[in-house]
Amino acid sequence: MYRSDQDLLLAIYDNKDEKAFKVFYDRYAKLLLNWATKRTGNRDLAEDIVQNFWVIFWSKSHAIKTDDFGVSRTYLIHYFTYRMLDYLRTSASKFLGSEFVLESMANEDGYLHIIEDIQVKDMLDMIDRVLIDFPTLTQDIFKSIWEHNLSVKDTSKSFGVSEKVVRTHYKKVLSVIQDQTKTFIGTQSKSFKLFLEIIILVGLLK
Repeated sequence: MYRSDQDLLLAIYDNKDEKAFKVFYDRYAKLLLNWATKRTGNRDLAEDIVQNFWVIFWSKSHAIKTDDFGVSRTYLIHYFTYRMLDYLRTSASKFLGSEFVLESMANEDGYLHIIEDIQVKDMLDMIDRVLIDFPTLTQDIFKSIWEHNLSVKDTSKSFGVSEKVVRTHYKKVLSVIQDQTKTFIGTQSKSFKLFLEIIILVGLLK
């Protein structure tokens, strides 16, 4: 009945269609849980973050955009990451403990302002422009790790190359992206360091 993420999102937002929500949830729940677990290092915390996100999603599904093919995966991950950062500032998350990789972000003044100023579409467009200048294999390796959230090991098996080759190709792209991101926030070292911490969370660095 529903052939694209776009169809599902419209049904959820316009009609509060619970069946559409279930289809969308089944499609992405595991991905988001794995994403949060990998970045927080805490499964229980990740489950709370994801549960909180789906509550927000139910009332704000219009915030999730789709690409030209009606797929929301990339935008969903980015939006989820921002909401994850918001959650980590709450007393509920702190009650669970602070031994997770994102804890330092809660102490950075103004980081939410920087995040909200970063337009996801601008970031994605910039990455696309960077990738065009690289060979096909390099592009595919980068997309496998960043866009599809595969590990270096799994990417290595997928392309039949060594993990060292995967890391080399990935770092080539990443180096250019890091240079390009300076245009978003300026070149002051403190701000750039903060931005690098943020893009770790949105999946550019692993």
